[in-house]
Amino acid sequence: MAHEDRSNMSKNTELNAENHTNEQKTTQQQLADANSEIADLKLQIAWLERSYE
Repeated sequence: MAHEDRSNMSKNTELNAENHTNEQKTTQQQLADANSEIADLKLQIAWLERSYE
C-alpha cells in the first residue's frame, strides 16, 4: 500500500512538472507573438508618419 502511494505521488509530481513546462512554453509563445505584433505595429506607425511628411 505504501509503495502504491509513493508511486502515485511520483506520477503526480511528474505530471505537475510536465504541466508547468507546457504553461511556460505557452507563455514564451505568447511573448514571442506579442513582440512580433509590436514590431508590426511599429512598422505601421512608421508608414503613417511618412505619409504626413
